[in-house]
Amino acid sequence: MSFKGPSIIKINGGLGQQAPSDRNVAGLIIQKGYVVGTTFLADTVYKLQGLDDATALGLGAASDANASTTNASALWYHISEFFRLNPDGTLYVWNGGTGTTPFAAGAAADQLMAASANSIRFMGLVYGFDPSATPTVTGGFGGTVAADIALAQAWVEAKASAFVYVDCVVVEGYASSSTLVDLKALDAPQVHVTVACDHGYFSAYPAGFKKSAAVGTTLGSIGVRMLSESIGSVKLERYPAKARGQANYSLTDTRQNRWVKFGTSAAVSFDNLTQAERDNLTANAYGYVGKYEGYAGVYHNADATCTLVTNDYNTIHINRIWNEAARMVRRALIPSMNSRVRVDPSSGKVDPATIADWDAAAKRQLDGLLAEGEIADFAFRLDPDQDVIATGKVVTKLSITPQGIAKAIEAEIGFTNPAQA
Repeated sequence: MSFKGPSIIKINGGLGQQAPSDRNVAGLIIQKGYVVGTTFLADTVYKLQGLDDATALGLGAASDANASTTNASALWYHISEFFRLNPDGTLYVWNGGTGTTPFAAGAAADQLMAASANSIRFMGLVYGFDPSATPTVTGGFGGTVAADIALAQAWVEAKASAFVYVDCVVVEGYASSSTLVDLKALDAPQVHVTVACDHGYFSAYPAGFKKSAAVGTTLGSIGVRMLSESIGSVKLERYPAKARGQANYSLTDTRQNRWVKFGTSAAVSFDNLTQAERDNLTANAYGYVGKYEGYAGVYHNADATCTLVTNDYNTIHINRIWNEAARMVRRALIPSMNSRVRVDPSSGKVDPATIADWDAAAKRQLDGLLAEGEIADFAFRLDPDQDVIATGKVVTKLSITPQGIAKAIEAEIGFTNPAQA
């Protein structure tokens, strides 16, 4: 044998090392932005991996202020809020100039997805407006917003049909403190509407900017959290490096004048909302911010989406979990496409060894979600009684037990008399 001895083959993958997480990638559509010289152009996509990238493009508080008398959005504010709250995120920004429908074929949303190689997990839409004008509002809800909610949901569903899963689209909304449209009736389970407004920050801007809503803040609040966390959580399960050791994760930053004074995009301060009005906003699935009496900080109220409470997918975090599971199961099962499916020669049932192989492949993916605490449990099942020979199809089922969310807490307090025990 020519004295070669044993052949030595190098094996890779045994250490179980993981690639960096791609869960924290967002897109931001600026419906009507502004141009900065030759560095920040209209109808163009920009990839930002930190606030320094935005500064290098010429963006800043001054560029927002210069554009505040035009029909432009305060795009620097939204970008800076995303990275202030979510310093480890990646943000793709579409700087609109022509005002085209963002979810039309080939328009802003599609351009963002193409630029990110379909890696964007959640997306936001910010409008431009004339600061001196009053938005057209019917029952506390703009007609443009209503149309875009339907278009955004249709776009998300079209992407999902091509196996590209977008967890959520955050739409900038306008809300009055009364006569609210019920967002739950809109059948858009992947769309969240925020009407939170940072009144203190915009106090130096034309009055119309108090009609804007905090899309960048909401996107940052999503990205900094685990998949299974609501953006309404007061504390985080995992804090970014700059915030480790904090007791909570308030939106407020007094040094940057962020969320010191706050309310809704109808220019109504939180303090002037009655409890009934606050409850009404939450009951109708509007996202806004507020504070707990006797406790420091400012927080989101919830992460509701525009669908009925009986719909399993009525929150952002449930959509994030389902989508992540879908991505994982696809990764697990694609290697089995067009592969042999062994069957029992007497019954035609799927062979137990094949079931075990497929089950193990799914578990290798989903066990990560379980270990991270993103889900409480899961069960993957392949029914052996399938006629794979005749149909050429294998049907599997995945059931996920999600983690709970403490949307309400009751604490019973009383007295006891040891002498009467």
